[in-house]
Parts: sequence; C-alpha cells; structure tokens
Amino acid sequence: ALKIITFESKLKTMKSNTLMRKLFLAVLLMSLFFSCSDGDITIQSISFNEIGIESCTQSTATTLLFKINGTESLALQLPEGLLKSSVSEQTIQSSIPNQATLNYRIFSEYISASYFCSVLPEIGVNVIKDAYATAGTIFINTSLSEDGNNFEHKIQLSGVSFTDQDGKRITDVNLNDFGIFTTPK
Repeated sequence: ALKIITFESKLKTMKSNTLMRKLFLAVLLMSLFFSCSDGDITIQSISFNEIGIESCTQSTATTLLFKINGTESLALQLPEGLLKSSVSEQTIQSSIPNQATLNYRIFSEYISASYFCSVLPEIGVNVIKDAYATAGTIFINTSLSEDGNNFEHKIQLSGVSFTDQDGKRITDVNLNDFGIFTTPK
C-alpha cells in the first residue's frame, strides 16, 4: 500500500500539532497559576542575635524590650520587678509564656520604635504574621558597667518555641543571646 501525503493532509497535521502545543501551554499556565502561593508567608527561621535591644524607657521599671529588623520585630514582655538595680548574685529566671511573653511579628512595611512606644499605633502598618512563644526560659544576669555608672542586664533565652496565628510551629529559632539592656545606676 502506497501512502500519498498531500499538502492538505500535511496542513491538517501541522494544525493538530499547533493545537496540541496551545492546549499544553494553557494547562501548564493554569497549573502554575493555581499552584502559586496565595500570599501566605512561611517563616523559615527567627534570628535577632545581632540586633540591639530597644525600649521606651531606660529604667529597671521597663517591662517591654524589643528588637526591630526592618519589617520584623521581636518583643519581650517581662514581669514587673524582674530587672533589679543591683548586681545579681545568681541568675534570675522567668518562664515563657507563664511569667513573660515573647512575640515575633512580620509587618507590611518598615517599623520604628514608635510602633511600640507611641500612645497611638503607627497608621498604615499591618501585621502580616504574628507568632507567640509557647515555651522557653529567660535568664538574666546583672552586673555593673566598666565605668560603674550603669547596670548591664544580660538577657539570654533558651528552649524558645513559637506558634503562629495559624497554629504552625516555627522550629528553626536561633535566639540565644537576646542582648544587654543598660539602665542607669
């Protein structure tokens, strides 16, 4: 049997191949569209060890200490009276979340200390992700500064575990040295 390929049959084959390519491309684009993230932010790790401590006041009455890294913050709420105006003879401990709280947030834009310190919150700043420490321990050792004019409260964290507002645990937490908070003598 002799097969004769005509121009018309070749044109039908090319149209069929073009249609198959378009159909494949449409399916591929739709699968990419529907598999893309819907804007959820997954927290890969939390590390603020290199960021300095900020507060609204510089006294031992301070209970809110925070760190800001652009659009992220880490806020530590201490119980009243935990910071002392004396050199500690032993390490002071406080548990999270029973006595103290630790909160990690991601914001829609850069924030400043006024987010924590102003009476009215900054306008336009939205919290995108909010995670609370569900476990951990705070250790505080207080010493005199080299010049003897200030108390230096070295704050360390151990065993911190976070859960976000969706109930997801954040396991890669690199928070050991919260930092040194200085108060006048």
